[in-house]
Amino acid sequence: MLTLFPKFKTRLILFEGLFVALMAALYLLKPTTNPIAMILMLIVGCLFIAAAQYINAANTHSRQLNRLYNQLDVDGFLKEYEPHLQQNPRNPNLYMMVRLHLSNAYAAQGRFGDAMKLLAATEIREGKKPEQALMSRFAVTSNLCYCAEQMGDLDAAKKYLDELHGYKKQLEAIQETKKPKQRMAFSCELNDQCVKLLSTGKCDVQALKTQVQSNNTQQLHRITTSLWIARAYLAEQNRREAENILQQIVKLAPDLYPGKEAARMLAELPAAAQAK
Repeated sequence: MLTLFPKFKTRLILFEGLFVALMAALYLLKPTTNPIAMILMLIVGCLFIAAAQYINAANTHSRQLNRLYNQLDVDGFLKEYEPHLQQNPRNPNLYMMVRLHLSNAYAAQGRFGDAMKLLAATEIREGKKPEQALMSRFAVTSNLCYCAEQMGDLDAAKKYLDELHGYKKQLEAIQETKKPKQRMAFSCELNDQCVKLLSTGKCDVQALKTQVQSNNTQQLHRITTSLWIARAYLAEQNRREAENILQQIVKLAPDLYPGKEAARMLAELPAAAQAK
């Protein structure tokens, strides 16, 4: 995490250097001090400084993500987060994380082409565990599928969805922990319903509502999923429910793609009603 925030890495080096110098000065002033005790104090102090700077970096990163996913300040997020692309961290998890979050931000602005270009150029790096590369492929494919769905590219969406289920099956065979399995099921369910709606005009609205109502669901995900719920209601000729949801989306995210798309759909409702 420190790789993404050079200022905290610089502070770590500076503070630990000062601490070592201080400990050395104390030892020179009191040479009778137990050297083992001094070494233990030095180790504990350096570990404390390192932990403090790592926590600072982690908290800053969490604040940046909160800006995107809950505050819906995509412009502010990109201003702070895009520079991370240039840092190209060696850690495969950090490398992948940066690109996934940025692709989500681009998609939130309706820049699906930019999001897909970034994802297509993302290198799948091997991690310490065999499932890490598979998890990366799953995450990238899930985002690509979402972008294709929003662009209305049904053929591409179906292709990515098939790949997504393939990765899910492979991961389920080796992944023991419950949380990753839940995330995979969550992602596959959403993409399943979106592709179903695009191809047949029908989907399981309740399944989409479950995603929106989940306690762990971030605001950005709630809004984008709600847009699909509104589309499903319109396909069912349930104008009242669709209109209520679209109005909420416009109110919450007027400057983002979901809000602009919701506004466009609302503007077309009267014309559609008159046509009937």
